[in-house]
Amino acid sequence: MSEFLWEELFYSVKKYEKAMMLTIIDKRGSAPRGIGTSMVVLPDSSIYGTIGGGPVENELINDAVKFLNQEKSCILEKVFPGDIAVCGGRIKVLLEFFSKRDSDFLDKILKKYNNGENIFIATDLKTFEKKLIEEKNVDRFNGEGYFVQTVKAHPELIVFGAGHIAVPLVSIAQLCDFNVSVFDDRDEFAKAERFPAAKRVVKCDFNNIMQDVKFTNNTFFVLVTREHAHDEILLKQILGKQYKYLGVIGSKNRIKTVKKKLIDAGFDKDEIERLHSPIGVKINSETPAEIAVSIAAELIKVKNE
Repeated sequence: MSEFLWEELFYSVKKYEKAMMLTIIDKRGSAPRGIGTSMVVLPDSSIYGTIGGGPVENELINDAVKFLNQEKSCILEKVFPGDIAVCGGRIKVLLEFFSKRDSDFLDKILKKYNNGENIFIATDLKTFEKKLIEEKNVDRFNGEGYFVQTVKAHPELIVFGAGHIAVPLVSIAQLCDFNVSVFDDRDEFAKAERFPAAKRVVKCDFNNIMQDVKFTNNTFFVLVTREHAHDEILLKQILGKQYKYLGVIGSKNRIKTVKKKLIDAGFDKDEIERLHSPIGVKINSETPAEIAVSIAAELIKVKNE
């Protein structure tokens, strides 16, 4: 699921003492959302997230409130009839009851998530007991009477350059579940109020970014600095490290020059050729906002591959 609903579940249980997590565990035919999609239902029928909307979701919300009052978990099957929903299809939904007795389990999930870890939760479909498992054991539990839900840590987006393109890009990326940090070497640009959606805004020296950046296979780098000299300095520190995406803004000629210098300096040619540059998907973008949309679209594409 894209929203981190386990956090909402944790605080809802603390406030209301109980809540229900609904998760699609099987799907036949066409339905609005896929397997693994979840939502949280509270005792007053308020919700977080959605598993498709419409009459079927409303029916499930009513079911969830009923089973919340009974303090029971269950599995329900619902149909999207052709005359009600264009989709048409059938879904099987796991309704999991949570109470204060589950607080320690939910706390472990939150701690793992805040540490940037992927989380794997196995639920016994007969007893509804839940356990945290390691990724290497996912295949063993799947198909053995368990449903395994994967909660992926939000990707980290590091934006170098706090200019006109960065402003809309940070807002869009944050809406798309990226944890965004912005780095710039100028006091007047590296301001938190300029980027309210950013997790961090750092005034830095582009010559020394290593202490402020974490390199993982879930890290995305976007270079939108004002000078290709800065790009070259940054690329020399990023290339050869672990990352998911590395994109650089600039004209073809500008990028060609930077790539040649890096290859001549001994950096791996194949890695340099894999740079996303010119950056973004081709949508004939012109304005800073349009360019930001183009870059965000490419980030989403790579994230979901």
